[in-house]
Amino acid sequence: MSVTMSDIAERAGTSVAAVSVTLNGAKSKTLRVSPETRQRIVSAASELGYRRNPVAGALATGRSMAIGLMLPHLTDFANQDPFFSTLTSGVSAGASRHGYNVMLFTATAEEEGVKAAQMIDRRIDGLLLVSPASGTPIYSECARQGIPIASIMGQPGVGRTNLNCDDFAGAILATRHLIGLGHRRIAHLAGTAGVSTTAPRKKGYLKALEDARIPVVADLVVSGEFNRAIGYEATKRLMALPADQRPTAIFAGNDLSAHGAIDAIQDAGLRVPENVAVIGFDDTWYATVPKPALTSVSLDVANLGRRAVEVLINLLSDAPDPISQVVMPVSLSVRESCGASQGLRIQFQS
Repeated sequence: MSVTMSDIAERAGTSVAAVSVTLNGAKSKTLRVSPETRQRIVSAASELGYRRNPVAGALATGRSMAIGLMLPHLTDFANQDPFFSTLTSGVSAGASRHGYNVMLFTATAEEEGVKAAQMIDRRIDGLLLVSPASGTPIYSECARQGIPIASIMGQPGVGRTNLNCDDFAGAILATRHLIGLGHRRIAHLAGTAGVSTTAPRKKGYLKALEDARIPVVADLVVSGEFNRAIGYEATKRLMALPADQRPTAIFAGNDLSAHGAIDAIQDAGLRVPENVAVIGFDDTWYATVPKPALTSVSLDVANLGRRAVEVLINLLSDAPDPISQVVMPVSLSVRESCGASQGLRIQFQS
C-alpha cells in the first residue's frame, strides 16, 4: 500500500496541509511550517518510504520542483574549482533533501550576465545566484518572470536575499594567527577585483596588522586573483625580494592561490613553513592537496550550499518574514603550512 500524506502527518504529529506545503511546495497564505516541523515531516516521509509523484505535484502546485544554480563563469565547474564543486554538492544535497532537483546554469559574469539572463525561464521555481557581478541584469529578469532569487556571496542590495560567510572575521583570524606565531612581514594575495569576498578579506588582513601596530607594506599586498597560476607568479615576485624585505608569511585570498604560493616558495629553494608560512581561505577538500597540507579559514562550503537552499525554499513558501541576510561563521583549520602544528616560531632577518 502506498504511503499517503495522512500517514506522514500522523507520524510527524502535524496536519496534512503542513505535509503538503513541505513535500509538494504548495503555497499557503495562512500556514507557515517551522523548520522543526519541516524536519519532522521530512524524517517521517523518509521513515515511511514515501515517494513523491513529481508530475502530480507539479500539476497541483504549478511548480516544477526544480531550482536553478548559476555559477559566475563557464569554467568554474568544468575546471573542478574546489570551491564551486563543493558548493554545488552542498546545494544538490540540500535540494534533494527537500524534494527538489537542481538545474545548472552558467554564467553570471559572461558578457555582464546578458546571456545568462536570456537563459532563465519558468522551468525553475527559484534561482541560487553565485557571486554575481554588480549590476547584472539577472535580478531584473527574474523579477520580471516572478522567480525568487537568493544570492551566494553577492553584493548587498535593497530587497535582496544574500548569503555570505564572515570574510572580514576570517581574514582577521588568519592574520592574527600568523602574528601570534611571531610574524611581522605578512603578505596578502588579494582576490579578484569586483568579487564580493575580495574587499572584506583584505580589510580584515589590514585590520589585524593595525591592531598589532604592524606597519602595512604596500609591496606585500599583491593580487592572487583567486587563481593558482596567478598566485604562483605573485609569490615568485615576493620571493625575489631581498631577504630582509621578503615576507615570512602569506595570507592568501583562497586555497587555490595559496597552493600556488607554496609551489613558488618551494621553487625558490625555500621551505614551508620553516622559511615562509602560508594560510589560505575556504578550507575545501583541496586544502589537503598541497604538501605541506594547508592551514585555511574554514567556512564549511558544503553547508553554505545547503543553507542557501533552505533560504530559497523559505522564499518560495511565501513566509511572512523571509530571511534577507545570512552571515555564516568561520573558523581556522590549522595544518602544517603555518608551522603551528609543529610548534615553529620563525626566526627573522632584520
